Amino acid sequence: MVTRRATIAGLGALATQLILPSAEAAPEPPYQLGEWTGDSFAPMHAIRDGLWRAPLSAPERRVDVVVIGGGLAGLAVAALLRDRDVLVLERESAPGGVAKSERWRDVDYALGSAYIVDISNPFMALYETLDLAPHPVSEPVDRALSGTAGAGDPREREWRGGYERLKALLRRLGESPDFPKIPIGEASAPALALDQLSLHEFLRREHIDAELFGLLDAYSLSALGAPTAEISAYAGVNFLSEINAPIYAFPGGNAAIARALAARLSRAGEGRILTGAAVYAIEPAEGGYARVGWFDARHPEAPRCLEARWAVVAAPYFFAGRILRGVDPAATAQMTRLRQGSYLVANCCFEGPPAELPYDSWALGAQSFSDAISATAVLPAGERPKDRSVLTVYAPFRDPRAGRARLLAGERAAFAAPIVEELRRFMPETFGKARLAEVQLTRWGHHHLIAAPGIVATMRALPKRFGNVLLAHSDGQGMPAVESAIVEAQNAVEIITRG
Repeated sequence: MVTRRATIAGLGALATQLILPSAEAAPEPPYQLGEWTGDSFAPMHAIRDGLWRAPLSAPERRVDVVVIGGGLAGLAVAALLRDRDVLVLERESAPGGVAKSERWRDVDYALGSAYIVDISNPFMALYETLDLAPHPVSEPVDRALSGTAGAGDPREREWRGGYERLKALLRRLGESPDFPKIPIGEASAPALALDQLSLHEFLRREHIDAELFGLLDAYSLSALGAPTAEISAYAGVNFLSEINAPIYAFPGGNAAIARALAARLSRAGEGRILTGAAVYAIEPAEGGYARVGWFDARHPEAPRCLEARWAVVAAPYFFAGRILRGVDPAATAQMTRLRQGSYLVANCCFEGPPAELPYDSWALGAQSFSDAISATAVLPAGERPKDRSVLTVYAPFRDPRAGRARLLAGERAAFAAPIVEELRRFMPETFGKARLAEVQLTRWGHHHLIAAPGIVATMRALPKRFGNVLLAHSDGQGMPAVESAIVEAQNAVEIITRG
């Protein structure tokens, strides 16, 4: 089983309408509104728009391995090859990709990826080498909220029978040798057949109650970037199976994994991660050295170049296809056609005695967000702060293109106001004895790959090696998961080690 940061914990039928309100001007909020965090889109959009088409300059440096992208996959590649001359080029000011965190008054909170499920090998073996000990989130893990005072969780009431049948189906599939697994290279023929169906088609074929489809559409939107009718049944079943498994989380989410990987790399030698480095071109070589063109985001007028025996592109495929030069145009065209979801994360910081909350609270039918994670629920009860708390609120866009346009417009108050209003409705206890002091917004314009039907077949067929340039990103497994990133990193490392 795999994970992302969401669970099936129960969005109702109204949640199929999940959108963010229009970007109208909002009044001055009664809380502090922080500056944007998340994607630094300007240099990458300049590359996308063809402003960096010039020939590469003479290389100024040579390394054994250069890794383009310092997310979980890129950091894993570099950490596993730490005994070589390896350099990571990361366009942001800090590595981690979507697995980043921040701190508010000693409370660590996630900016994106928040928890894991699969602690089998090879994933647990990697965590152990990083001195990470995943602990399950304590009960209660989650709840579903209707926004109506006194209403119970529908999974325990009117949806109970249908929800139990769904769990039984997923349990049976999870125990089968034909489970749609990661790595996708080990999938059986019956599992691969699921990739040709949408999740909606598969669940209807299995006679899952129609009343659950609103819930499942919202889950798929949050976890995989689109509703069930637009998601591969292979990816959907893989992700949905986590409802039968415990979840594991670190303070600040999966940033703990990224920090541990970066620290392991740094212990082998300083200066291995170069931040603010935007890569605009990669020229593979069948023998000799690949050339990589990049520029310092603070000085975009001065292009630079280095060469490497191996280049590993640990960036989303839709972008990798734009910077690879001199390779099969059919392959790069296929990469650039892949769709990415857009996403907003709002961290709401409270002063005062916090309410007792489960780890994850789902809002049935909320228009501005899907769920809210308690940043302190991962801590032992005795270590939780008594006078402050943070809620990490996730808000995916149903229409990724419209979402990106709104994120670019950057109307922070217009994003925050409806989220806070609906938090008051769905989670009034949060405001009972505490005051909302601050809201921190994070934008992810291309948060994760949309796992459309056929995505697994596409990724199994797509070449991941172009001479001495390798692709190593979670996209390569067709599903946006920590496990996907680790598998792709290990595959690239194996090729380099053999080579």
